[in-house]
Amino acid sequence: MDRDRRALPRGQAPAARAGRERAVTSYYRPGSASEAVAILAANPGAMVIAGGTDLVIDRRLGRADPRAPLVDVTGINELRGVRWDGDELHLGATATISAIESDPAVIVRTSALAEAARVLGSVQIRNMATLGGNLCTASPAAEMVPPLMVHDAVAAIRGPAGERRQAVADVVTGPRTTILASGEILTNVRLRAPALSGSCYLRQTVRWAMDLAGVGVAAWVLTDGTGREAAVQEARVALGAVAPTAVLVPGLESLLAGAPPTTERLGAVSAAASAACEPISDTRGTAEHRRHVAGVLAARALSIAHARAAGLWSGGLAPVNGRASAVTSSGERA
Repeated sequence: MDRDRRALPRGQAPAARAGRERAVTSYYRPGSASEAVAILAANPGAMVIAGGTDLVIDRRLGRADPRAPLVDVTGINELRGVRWDGDELHLGATATISAIESDPAVIVRTSALAEAARVLGSVQIRNMATLGGNLCTASPAAEMVPPLMVHDAVAAIRGPAGERRQAVADVVTGPRTTILASGEILTNVRLRAPALSGSCYLRQTVRWAMDLAGVGVAAWVLTDGTGREAAVQEARVALGAVAPTAVLVPGLESLLAGAPPTTERLGAVSAAASAACEPISDTRGTAEHRRHVAGVLAARALSIAHARAAGLWSGGLAPVNGRASAVTSSGERA
């Protein structure tokens, strides 16, 4: 079998791919965010590239214009890095997933981010893929979006009119669509990790690794102290892969605030999470299955997040495929 045909998606002729590979693409590598914005303004239809783990495939498969100019933002210093300023975490748009996964403070203080990062793709993909790419590709199953949402992360967006800030929860507007206008780029994402807070990310997949989430759930909790009786002050749960965009579960304050997460309260959280789903049925699960799993993982992730916030958790990062438990305030396993 010839090499071109062996590598092709089913039903695509070698000539079609060969035509795309011969397409001439303009390539730019700006040294600043302002320069990148200017290049994008002068080249309508140009595409931003960093790790390229999604965009390169999309161009090969015809989901993105293979002739569109590329603007490589990996040379822009202000878009790089993972750094802390007190309790605020600053994530550059081109920070790699592996850098987030391995940051010691991220693992301890924003555990959901580390747990999502470590299950994204393979080691090779995590070394190339970036936070900005995972967010702006706008996949309903994007691993990093639910953890960012529960941490109330804010995105900085630079464009011809200057910089604006937007809650990450509002950045993705639908499958593969975002609020970024023509000529705009994501520069960074910021979030806080105050004392007495904890988070967790769990997911369900068909395979143990190298798979998109069938359901992804992130939870974040702020408590009023430590120990089993620590009451919930604030709580957020976000669901991925169960709707066109990741969704925050509404009404948690009335279910949790002012008390520890007992088994009864966690049951109410589970029901609220299932009700918030708008899933489809596909190869990763039926809609009914996804609703059920979302409820189970929501209660489990919130229980672990509370245990971390209250100083009760000593289990390290949670298991990679949602198989985790935590001790509730009543001493039961969740």
